[in-house]
Amino acid sequence: MGNIALEGGVTPYCHLAEHKDKREAFDAYMKHLDGEKKLSVNSQKAYSADLGNLLDWMDGQGLELEDFGIHDARAYARLLRQDWGEASVKRKVSAVRGFFDFCHKRGWTDGDAFSGISVSQSSFHLPSVLSVDEVRQLLSYRSDDGFKGERDHFLFLFLYNTGARISEALSVDVGDVERSQRRIRITGKGGKERFLFLSPVTIRELDGYLALRKSVLEANGRAGEEALFISTRGKRLPFSSAHIIFTEARQALGWQKEFTPHTLRHSYATHLLDRGADIRMVQSLLGHESISTTQIYTHVSRSGLRKVYEASHPHAKGEEQE
Repeated sequence: MGNIALEGGVTPYCHLAEHKDKREAFDAYMKHLDGEKKLSVNSQKAYSADLGNLLDWMDGQGLELEDFGIHDARAYARLLRQDWGEASVKRKVSAVRGFFDFCHKRGWTDGDAFSGISVSQSSFHLPSVLSVDEVRQLLSYRSDDGFKGERDHFLFLFLYNTGARISEALSVDVGDVERSQRRIRITGKGGKERFLFLSPVTIRELDGYLALRKSVLEANGRAGEEALFISTRGKRLPFSSAHIIFTEARQALGWQKEFTPHTLRHSYATHLLDRGADIRMVQSLLGHESISTTQIYTHVSRSGLRKVYEASHPHAKGEEQE
């Protein structure tokens, strides 16, 4: 079958024209955005960041361009929905859709896996939340007895004690921690900074983690690394590895429920509201611009009200009025 030329002189292929390394394809696409699409510098930076996260995730899954299918696209879209709002998900999926369309037209993939992916989140659903007992179970878990086990444990503890997004946690440097104030400076969406607070337990656990972190950095000749969370090779922990850590923990604990980094953020907010925290304070701690985003946690928190009533009110226990 002959090739059919498309607009712009690009030719699709019925079969893969060649194996193309995904990083090489990324470089080619960025040149295309600069030279042919004439995108602004800021737009190119946004595309680079969004596609960089995708490629890191593909590395974690062991995927190359020719391996990537619709099921992988759906899995990645679900991952984005867990960590980002609808507007951000739409932008990120648009970026990767454009990339795969570019690759498909050049014969580097045999289909555009993202062409049929919907990013609408209009249907209401409550976030997955851990119970207090499940949090205790999680914080008692260690993936191993060495650095990895301590790092994974401290990552779980950090996310639950601060409510930080996983992207925020992975961008934290050791210098961002203010020990005397028991707080940490977080850079959130749009470059906005806020402070999150560390419990005494978290500070104590931090000391043990930092000692092991120092040994890993020295062993890898990376003593100058500033990242708080690092890989076993002494580099800043990538986004893809963090999600693998959560998948491994979920399997080891035998949980059937959803468990992602955002589950701990959901749990943090819900447990604060369960204990009487003001929703405006929770909004500030989470870094939400709109109170409506925070209000979803009130729905989750209300689900525990009956238990509180039945455990606390004398009439609920069938006691006689005096």
